[in-house]
This record gives sequence, C-alpha cells and structure tokens, in this order.
Amino acid sequence: MKLVSWNLNGLEDEHIDMRTEAAMFQILLGAPIEAAIAPDFTPNTPDIVLLQEVVERTYFAHLKPHFQAAGFTLFPNEPGIRSYFEVVAVRQKVLDFNQGPFTYSQQGRELSSIKLDGVTVMTSHLESMKPGKHERIDQAQYVIDQMSALGPCVFAGDTNLRNEEWQALNHRDIVDAWSDVGEPKSEKVTWREEQRSSRFDRVWAHQIRVKSFETFGKEKVPTLDVRPSDHYGLRVELDL
Repeated sequence: MKLVSWNLNGLEDEHIDMRTEAAMFQILLGAPIEAAIAPDFTPNTPDIVLLQEVVERTYFAHLKPHFQAAGFTLFPNEPGIRSYFEVVAVRQKVLDFNQGPFTYSQQGRELSSIKLDGVTVMTSHLESMKPGKHERIDQAQYVIDQMSALGPCVFAGDTNLRNEEWQALNHRDIVDAWSDVGEPKSEKVTWREEQRSSRFDRVWAHQIRVKSFETFGKEKVPTLDVRPSDHYGLRVELDL
C-alpha cells in the first residue's frame, strides 16, 4: 500500500491556489509537473492520501476535481463547519469512515479514520504551538491506544510532537516509520521555516511492516520562490 500524507498550509493565503495546484501534481504523479511531462516519466500514484490544513477554497478548486479525475473517493464528501480540516482520499473500497473531535482540544482538532479490508487508516492535525502541549500529548496517546486496540493500523499526519513529548508517550506497540527504516538524516525534517525545522509530521504503524519512507515537496514552485507548503510531504510504502 502506497500512502501520502501532507499538511498543505491552507491557513496561509499567499499563493494558495498555485501552491495547492503544485502539491496536487506531486501527490498524484509522484513528481513536480516539470518532471512529469518527460516522455519516459512513470507516475507514482498513491493508494491513500491524507491531507491536513485543507480549507473550503482548496477543497473545491483543487482537491475535489483532481482526486475525482484520478479515481479517488474523498472523505468527507463536503467540508464541515471547521475553517480548516483533514481530508482522506482513497482508491480502495471503504468499509467505514469516522471523523470525530478529540475530547480535549482548544483548537477544535479531530481524528479521522477509514476502515479498509484488513487495515484501518487514521489521520489528524494534533494541537499546535507550545501552549497546546498537554492537549497534544493526550491526543497522541489516544491515537496510539486506538491503534493498539484495532489490529493492523496506520496513522499519518501532523502531530506537532516535540521529541521529549514522544518519549513521554506509551508507544511500545507502535512503529515510527522513519525510525523503522533507519532514521535517514535526509528524511528527518518535515517542517521548515526560515532557520527553524522540526519533525512534526509522522507515520505510525501497528502490525504492519514499513517498506520505505521519504519526504518530498522540498523544491520551490517555479515563478513563486516558495515551496507548496511549509511542511514536507511524506510518502510511505507499507506491506500489508
């Protein structure tokens, strides 16, 4: 199973349409459009896409037309009441979809999950910023506990976790995908802004083998001098 996760930085209005359009090509083709038009190019289309910080504008103008044209089904099928939200796009038969708020969240954060044949896939955008530390840790532990109880399961999203917060969690049954492939330094950073960087975006697996892990979306969009997002995308291959 090929999975992509990406925080699209929908809360930043500047160049949002061109940034999101560039991100869609990288998600669905596996490369920027400049590389994808080469005669010998082979697309690397994922089976499941998990997106965070989607807003109504990008949902209708970019995500919905591109994903539907590529044969994906979107969950939710319409934006809810939140100003920004998570989206799951999948090409497989979905047995169930659930999206519900965390019990403790000052920022209205939710956990989205889909049940497929033999595996459950989850995504979320956990509480942000330093003041959200305690809520973020509680949310992460809740996700991990759910994964441990569900059998084969994978979570991917923007956790906002700091290293010491991850160490404070009880995650002995959970595999961190980046760690499981040997902690390559070139793939460690998932968020970068000016001189600051961190590994906020993570993929966790339970009873599933991680075959590969890479980050992408590091190049600036031509003519814009900015990347598609302040986050990098995550591309993972899992052995079910």
